[in-house]
Amino acid sequence: MTWVLVLYIYAGMLAKGDSVTISNITGFTTDASCAAAGNKSKELVGGSAKEARFVCVAVK
Repeated sequence: MTWVLVLYIYAGMLAKGDSVTISNITGFTTDASCAAAGNKSKELVGGSAKEARFVCVAVK
């Protein structure tokens, strides 16, 4: 089984304008490694009005 990280980044209420992006990253061998990458991705929006969310999906 492999895991896919689905990453969703959007502009929060205090951001100028609006923007949304969604992406997927494949090839994780464990749920834990996928979740670690998802948590690490939150650094991409640090210090901004944007927010990052993610989910790991199992692929059989």
